[in-house]
Amino acid sequence: MIFHQSMVIPSLYTEEEQFVLERWLQKASSCPEKGELDDSGRVAEIALATIQSRLPEGLSIREDGKAVVGRKTWQLPVRMRSDIIFPVHLFDIDWDDSQPGVSWPEVYYATYLPGFDVYAVTISMDSGELYGYADLAIGFFRAEQVSQIVEKASGIVRSWWKYLHEELHKPVWKVFRKPGLIDAAYASHVREEEWSAVGSHDEIIP
Repeated sequence: MIFHQSMVIPSLYTEEEQFVLERWLQKASSCPEKGELDDSGRVAEIALATIQSRLPEGLSIREDGKAVVGRKTWQLPVRMRSDIIFPVHLFDIDWDDSQPGVSWPEVYYATYLPGFDVYAVTISMDSGELYGYADLAIGFFRAEQVSQIVEKASGIVRSWWKYLHEELHKPVWKVFRKPGLIDAAYASHVREEEWSAVGSHDEIIP
């Protein structure tokens, strides 16, 4: 996939970012493999740079009693991007809230990337403990109308959950925390299709 300079201000991305985006788009037809997530992490940074304050943020306490933030922040290299790139919130879930103080939040966004004419679907966690990155781009799609975003983004999410379930043997997520374009009923339907048995202990919070 080639960057279309005629469609967008050429300076919207740095040269390095254009290279990373093009390379990621060529490989993103399959779910990112653990250990090969550098481009997925960088693409997520490009897509989410303008909304960092909305992303989940974990805290841990060091032995000296100081609190340590679980995610890093990064600079927006092209200032005009803040007026052009607007991530669309899809939904929030929690993989595990079974014990007090235990939470594994995951937030989903779809971001239109001008010049490449695609939406990147990203997941954001409160730290990089699990994958080495707090934010990952898990796939992309094209949409001519806003009404297509839910269906196409859900397809990317479905593929990601299928990969987690079948390849990484990850248990089903437990709680739907917050709706965006995708509501609890839709997300739960996709979940039940990917995890054949959903136990009665699972909770859906509208």
